[in-house]
Amino acid sequence: MIKNIVFDLGRVMVEFDPMAYIEGFGFPAETEKRLYETVFGYDWYLHDRGDYETIEDLRDTLAKRHPELQREIRAVLNGDWVKIHYLKADTADYLAGLKDRGYGIYILSNLSKESYDFISRYDFFRLIDGGVYSYQERACKPEEKIYRVLLDRYGLDPEETVFLDDNPDNVAAAERFGIRAILFRDIAQARAETEKLLTQ
Repeated sequence: MIKNIVFDLGRVMVEFDPMAYIEGFGFPAETEKRLYETVFGYDWYLHDRGDYETIEDLRDTLAKRHPELQREIRAVLNGDWVKIHYLKADTADYLAGLKDRGYGIYILSNLSKESYDFISRYDFFRLIDGGVYSYQERACKPEEKIYRVLLDRYGLDPEETVFLDDNPDNVAAAERFGIRAILFRDIAQARAETEKLLTQ
C-alpha cells in the first residue's frame, strides 16, 4: 500500500524553462543558444550541487571563461533570476489533496540555495513532511546518495513510496531503489498514473 508521495520541484511543482527566460532578453537567436548551453549546462548542475555557493560565484566564473558573452551572462544571472521559477498551481492543488487524504508528502529536488529560498515561500511547502535538496547534500539526482538520504532520513519504505519527476534518468534511479516512480509529463498524466498506483 502506498503511504508516501515524493515530488520533484522543477517542471513538476514549479515551472522552470531556461530557454523561455533567455528569450525574454531579446538577444539574437545564436546568442540565445550559446547562452543556454553556457549558463544552463554542467556548471548549472554544479551550482545545484552546491559546488558554487552563490549565483555570483557561478556568474563570475562563467563571465571570465566566456569574455565574449560577459555582458549577456551578467544580464541573465541578475538579481531577479530566481523569478524563472513560478508555481504550477495544478500540481500544487493535487499535492494539497493528497495531503488531505493522509499521504506523507516529501520533496526530492536538484536546486541551489537561492532557488530553495525562493520556492520555499510557496504555500505548498507548509504541507510537506520533509525534503532533500541537492545543495544541502552535495549530491544531485540521479546520484544514489541523494535517494539513500531521502529513504534513510525519513524512514520511507520504497515499496510504499511514489516518486514524480520529469527526468527519465532520475526516475530510473529511483526505480533501482525499489521506489514506484512516474515520469511527469503533465499533471493530467501524472495524476492518472499516481491514482492507479494508489488503488492497487
